[in-house]
Amino acid sequence: MVGNDHLKAARHAAESARVPGEHMSRAELAERVNTWLLDNTGRPGALDRHYLGRLERGQIQRPGRDYRAAFRAVLQASDRDLGFTPDPRTERLHRAAQHPRRADTTALSQAADMLSTVRRLEDETSASAVLPSVAAHAELVNHLADQSKHTAEAVGLASETSQYLGWLKIARDEYGDAQAHLDRAARLALEADDPQRLATALSFAAYRALLLGNYGQAANLNRAAMRDSRVDPGIYAYMHCQAAEIAAYQRDTRSATDLLAKADHHVERLPAPEELPDSSYWYVPPILNGHKGFVLHALGDFEQARQAAREALSNMPEAWVHAEWAAAHRKLAGWEIDQTSTRGVLGPG
Repeated sequence: MVGNDHLKAARHAAESARVPGEHMSRAELAERVNTWLLDNTGRPGALDRHYLGRLERGQIQRPGRDYRAAFRAVLQASDRDLGFTPDPRTERLHRAAQHPRRADTTALSQAADMLSTVRRLEDETSASAVLPSVAAHAELVNHLADQSKHTAEAVGLASETSQYLGWLKIARDEYGDAQAHLDRAARLALEADDPQRLATALSFAAYRALLLGNYGQAANLNRAAMRDSRVDPGIYAYMHCQAAEIAAYQRDTRSATDLLAKADHHVERLPAPEELPDSSYWYVPPILNGHKGFVLHALGDFEQARQAAREALSNMPEAWVHAEWAAAHRKLAGWEIDQTSTRGVLGPG
């Protein structure tokens, strides 16, 4: 991985408005970029010093169009001066999309890698911060799928991208859009005969229904997600946690308790995280044990729910503990008392 020395040099050449005689800090640059975005696009920015660090270390190659415009304006520099020249992977993907030929395996693999990178970026920013990039990426992946004559690999990736868009829309409380994306994700997964992506799309749809209080629909979608045994152990364990929570809200205490025991059984037998598919890297014990807290809360066992949430957070990576999606876990643990809802998003998308 090669660091972005151009961006770092441009920041060091910019004088701080806060500390005369010093260069601009990462936090100050992030704040000024966010301010420029709000003033010029009407949308608040979501950058912080950690994101700037990832840019300078080369962990993120190129921010989105509006962010690049903000960096150019604040630092009075060009994309080339800031090290924001296009990633060769992106260039290859656009070439593959622009020419009417069968998308090759390398282009699809690079598209999958880029989607994986953005998923992890969401852990450190927010759903709103990554949504524009994912929407643009979805258009590209859909075009690649069309040009590939709908091979299973291309259609499966298009399904996963739609699935992730659905997840981001849920995180933003845009439930109508979320349903449209998840319906499309399920249809494409069926076309590709991809049980993993189908189960994920259906479980996200069940989660959406659960948040809206449509418990019968949530239960039906959850059962549909579990029909095919050709899924990895992580999502299978999660679907049992989800089924237990749905049963708890339906006031079926016996079923909820039985399903929670089965979930515990599956969590105990999970493989090492690195053995899980990259598209479901978050189905690991800390996240799944955190969901046990949601079930216990729905069953009325508030003290055990709080304890489960605290134990789960103590075992999560630091970036996850402070992630936007972990707000519900933090509230259940008693760490954030200003949240309006005990239940929130399910984990990383």
